[in-house]
Amino acid sequence: MTSLDLTRPPKDGRKAGPRRWLGCVHGGADAVLASHDGSNLPNRGGRAEASTQTRRRTPPELMEDMVTEILVRLPVKSLLRFKPACRAWQAIIDDPVFIRAHLRRSASRWEQSHSFIINPHSMVRVPWDRWPVPSNRYRFHQWQLQCGTTTTSPRNNNVATFLHAKDLSDDQQFYTTEFTHRDGLVFSTTTTSLHVFNPATRDAITLPTSSRSNLMGGGRFNYHCSGLGLDPRTGMYKVVQAFFRFQSMEPAETKMGMEVFTIGGGGGGAGWREITSDPPYPAKRFQIGVSVCGYMFWRFSERHTKLERGILHLSLEEEEFGITGLPDELDTDNSFLLDELLGRDLCVSASNTSCTMLNIWTLPVADESLCTLWQWRYCIEYPWSLCSVMALPPFSDEIILLRGNNICRYDLATSKLKVLCRLDRTRYQGEGARKSELFSAMPFIESLVRITY
Repeated sequence: MTSLDLTRPPKDGRKAGPRRWLGCVHGGADAVLASHDGSNLPNRGGRAEASTQTRRRTPPELMEDMVTEILVRLPVKSLLRFKPACRAWQAIIDDPVFIRAHLRRSASRWEQSHSFIINPHSMVRVPWDRWPVPSNRYRFHQWQLQCGTTTTSPRNNNVATFLHAKDLSDDQQFYTTEFTHRDGLVFSTTTTSLHVFNPATRDAITLPTSSRSNLMGGGRFNYHCSGLGLDPRTGMYKVVQAFFRFQSMEPAETKMGMEVFTIGGGGGGAGWREITSDPPYPAKRFQIGVSVCGYMFWRFSERHTKLERGILHLSLEEEEFGITGLPDELDTDNSFLLDELLGRDLCVSASNTSCTMLNIWTLPVADESLCTLWQWRYCIEYPWSLCSVMALPPFSDEIILLRGNNICRYDLATSKLKVLCRLDRTRYQGEGARKSELFSAMPFIESLVRITY
């Protein structure tokens, strides 16, 4: 077992005081300083003798595993600040094993204190559209569900802290209001390109354009049937997008293929790689897939929902497609939504015909892969349209829903719905704070995951 000498100052010209050593980098505030006891401090009459004793003392050290255990408990912001202080710390923080351990601890913290990432969309006018459209500037803010918020007014917790902003000045088209989150990474599509962000580290990449991308929408805009997920075998994140091999008015004749871009795979501009197999039926051409435990899920196109009662899945490890059946009780004639719960369970929510009740099913992919059945979890009074399910027990003490511009809590004991955060009334701090009309929000787990070409 190697050890780290934390008494020596970083090689940047700064000097360390002779009477204290840096025992760790965080505790209470952002640093914990361990001082020698008062008996060893030099007195006025014996400074030379005390200095000699100090020089002869064996420098204190912390074992590497102890330093790692301290660092893994810190937020990303602190870790980024401490990396330049010591080469040994930088090596630990950049280690993929440490990054995964830090991610697991962040996920565990989310279960205790829920955090959400919000993207407020500012509206602008453009020459080619008569109505205002979302600007091409991303702004990410974090809203924390504080203890006691479930019993107090949302006005007591209406501040979202600034995380990151990115101006896509090269993308002259407006972007969509849809995005997805996976392990601290945010994936979003514009009408011309695909983007991956890590708001905690403030890294961002725009994926190269593929020559196969041909899911054209109205006018000069593209549609994107895509998604971001983790390959559990390689530990690499993959972006997948669909393209038409052959398009026909006859549903049975339309053929769709998909391609994959591995983040950090070193492919650069030539990084898109065609998947050998094809989906059994084409997916809906404007959607972002749901990623759960090495699988990506999409809904089939409207023309093919009558042919197959299920949803399309892709194994990111084997790169093979298949069909996952839907709950037997689900009426596919009604609309339904797909969500993921902390990257572990697939969730389906659907309203009844009269839109008075909301039914929720989960598929425990993390525990039993796809070799299991849907579990009917809840039927709650919900006299509105569909909403996204953000959290369910046991990952949360309550049901947390996103309805329009409101993050809500459904109390299972009282069967009452309470608004926790009004996105349109929240104060957004930091760079680019301004009035917004559209909002995207979802659970957020900060991470150190790097994103490169």
